[in-house]
Amino acid sequence: MRSAAPLRCRFRELARGGMEEIAYWCERIVFSGRSRVQRIDVVDTLAFGRMLFLDGVAQSSEHDEFIYHEMLVHPPLFSHHRPQSVLVIGGAEGATIREVLRHPHVDRVVMVDIDEELVDICRTHLPQWHRGSFEDPRVELVIEDGRQYLARSTDSFDCIIIDLSDPDEGSPAQRLFTVEFFRLVRERLSPGGAVSVQAEGIGPSELSLHARIKNTLDQVFPLVMACPYTLPSFHRPDAHILATGDPEWSLDALVRRMQLSGMELRYLSASFAQGMFLLPAYVTQGYEIHSEILTDASIGASVHP
Repeated sequence: MRSAAPLRCRFRELARGGMEEIAYWCERIVFSGRSRVQRIDVVDTLAFGRMLFLDGVAQSSEHDEFIYHEMLVHPPLFSHHRPQSVLVIGGAEGATIREVLRHPHVDRVVMVDIDEELVDICRTHLPQWHRGSFEDPRVELVIEDGRQYLARSTDSFDCIIIDLSDPDEGSPAQRLFTVEFFRLVRERLSPGGAVSVQAEGIGPSELSLHARIKNTLDQVFPLVMACPYTLPSFHRPDAHILATGDPEWSLDALVRRMQLSGMELRYLSASFAQGMFLLPAYVTQGYEIHSEILTDASIGASVHP
């Protein structure tokens, strides 16, 4: 058995009643430093393997990142009958584009991330995540604010995946969760296209932000559905959100495409997908309780309870 060095790597999450602190026992710090945007730590932990932390908050772990990324990528891509062009906003680890590239008809992937230093660190220290995906000739990496990219772009995409860190106060990600931003997203979405959004925790004490993201997307898309999942390394239930303007979207078609693809996934399967939008009653009730939408004007206020 390997012996652990007496090192604790901490990250904090806001929870009802105050701050909650979770400690990870670690073997070594692989990288620790700051980019112009945020603090970056890559740490080898005993329980979850290598982990990425941004500003002290856990973002991804070697042992269970496949759950997060499969649930983020494949519902929107299997929602489209033949996705060819995909836009990824965020996703510095490279695991999101890794999963996108598994779809054989995809011939263009544009990945837009604001933090070039973070992308370089992930390319160097997280090879288990990207598995060489950055070198794929179908991938175009753009270092830019995702909202600025959408505002200046005239391209359309079959799928758009929003893979961002938490929109905490002062974070550049805040302006990528507002109704104004999601309207830009829909403008760049091709007919029949689908959007997937990382949409935060859905625990009973931390539901407010997720509910507001869902209600905000409801202002832009006629069909908006949460996909719950649980990551052991996050110590809470989370959810992504799938949104589309396709009037012919159906879960049966999504499942059928999964079956016909023959794609072997580790978490998401065709049978699992049949129930992947099922939610606890407290979550659907929370959509009515936390009914405010996120706007450019409102993001200066805290979006947490």
